[in-house]
Amino acid sequence: MTKNNELSGISVVSGWGVGKAYFVGRAVKNVSTVNITRQEVGNEIMRFGEIREEAKKDYRQLINQGAETTLDSSILNIYEHILDDPAFIGQVVETIATRLYDLESAIRTVSEDFITRFESAGTSYFKERSSDMVEVCEKLVSCIHQDNGRARSFIEPVVLVVLRTFTPTDILSYDKSKIQAVLTTSGGKTSHAAILARSYSIPVVSGVHNITDKIHPGDQVLVDATAGTVFVRPTATLLNHYKRPHDTEEKLERLKTRWRKPVYTKDGVKLDILANISLPDDVDEAIDNGADGIGLVRTEYLLSNRKEMPPEDVQMMYYTDIFEKSKGKPCVIRLMDIGGDKIPQFFEMPQEFNPFMGWRAIRIFLERKDILVTQVSAILKAGKGYNYSIMVPMVTTLQEWTEAKKIISGVARGLNLPMPKCGVLFEVPLSVLEMNTFLKEIDFASIGTNDLIQYLSAADRNNSKVNYLYNPIEPAFLRIIRNTIKTANDNGMPLSICGEMAGNPHHTLLLIGLGLRRFSVIPRNIPIIKELVSKISLVEAMEHISHIDAIDSTKNMANWLTSLNQKLLGDAIEKYPSVDDLL
Repeated sequence: MTKNNELSGISVVSGWGVGKAYFVGRAVKNVSTVNITRQEVGNEIMRFGEIREEAKKDYRQLINQGAETTLDSSILNIYEHILDDPAFIGQVVETIATRLYDLESAIRTVSEDFITRFESAGTSYFKERSSDMVEVCEKLVSCIHQDNGRARSFIEPVVLVVLRTFTPTDILSYDKSKIQAVLTTSGGKTSHAAILARSYSIPVVSGVHNITDKIHPGDQVLVDATAGTVFVRPTATLLNHYKRPHDTEEKLERLKTRWRKPVYTKDGVKLDILANISLPDDVDEAIDNGADGIGLVRTEYLLSNRKEMPPEDVQMMYYTDIFEKSKGKPCVIRLMDIGGDKIPQFFEMPQEFNPFMGWRAIRIFLERKDILVTQVSAILKAGKGYNYSIMVPMVTTLQEWTEAKKIISGVARGLNLPMPKCGVLFEVPLSVLEMNTFLKEIDFASIGTNDLIQYLSAADRNNSKVNYLYNPIEPAFLRIIRNTIKTANDNGMPLSICGEMAGNPHHTLLLIGLGLRRFSVIPRNIPIIKELVSKISLVEAMEHISHIDAIDSTKNMANWLTSLNQKLLGDAIEKYPSVDDLL
């Protein structure tokens, strides 16, 4: 293996995987194919006509906007002409029918052929037509992806190559069982996409430069995400090295078997280790890993790959499935956290310079009350007879919370159903600082450390230039967490942490010492967290953690915490290689 076939990046989710390169985020110049059966040909051709009409409709809307659009109407007319070009249409139809390519693969293949011919002509006019072809192809592919929630499947394992910022939809749009790894140009460890990838044990490497110069569609790619290394067209020797059996999974299976039961600290205090999930199938994994309940259901992923907001009956089926699979264990449903990097394809969002601090979650709900009422109605109907509660994200003020709770109460009253327990996800600094004012009005609380750190440090967690400031063991941040936990405990308020900090085993001892009694983590790490909890004395942990005020820097805190983990846990952390996934 020469260095020319080796790329490097940043480890986002550790592990390794090997598969054929499948490009995401750019419709042409990177043509990977998905095959269909002959019986599916007719449907794909019919669908081609539908998405062409949808694309033309979008362009006409831009033309009708006149001065409001930055694109000249004559250029938009060219796009329409390409969409109606008999040569383009005929070649796509022929590719589907004779080569048995799915619609997306056929459009990409034909577009690439047109672009190659345009560029080889050598004149500026045809080169401009080349960029027009790229635009049209992008538009058609984006229309395809709105497919009512059906995940696209592959015939063989793939490595997704994402040529832009990595988003949650990049995982949810495909059959997750076939995704062996993800390569992306940008995206941090605590981005929502990374969190989702981690929950499905999909290795991710970010910050890979010159991807398209080194990797071509269909190339076999080996991703060592633990080392941040990517091998293009790896040798058989290298593949055999990685495929050699490891004992990691065997250790985890033993832990799963041991911890399908409640966990207590060494001095007899029961802790709840809950699961963060996104889809109904995730509940099975959570229960199998010993979850004491579901601490966070990320309901916005119900919207993935849909053309429109799902109606109440569709949402109700989603929640019913989750409640049934939870087998009577408590389940916290978070209302849809739309916004930031979780924007449905069909949802019209305003142009925002900083969407993470803009119109999202509860802010959308209080303006679009119809969406909130539909979701709450579906949850309440599905939850009849189950142990569930509702959590509201991104709450900033008590007034927001009061208005949201009033709507939930009104829906419950209208349905003649009991009002569920309702709580707040504390992730906005103002609400955290005013937690005392919320305690009389809420039934439970959770801390969303991912966004809270981002807002407190004014550091975008996806920006490699500033994410060194994004650190959960920053002394000032830990003091805020300690005070928040203490406030809840002093008032008898159930409180959990559902951010990535809770799922990092290197922080387990720290959080217990700070007073946390409820952790909500990805299913795979539940047995590891329980194992560590069983080896910790609550009194001893609290005694040691009481000294953190004397530590004045992140570096000193990291050194001190490493030393404390070694002192109180010995080699317990190092025994489980999967722990590296969280570092």
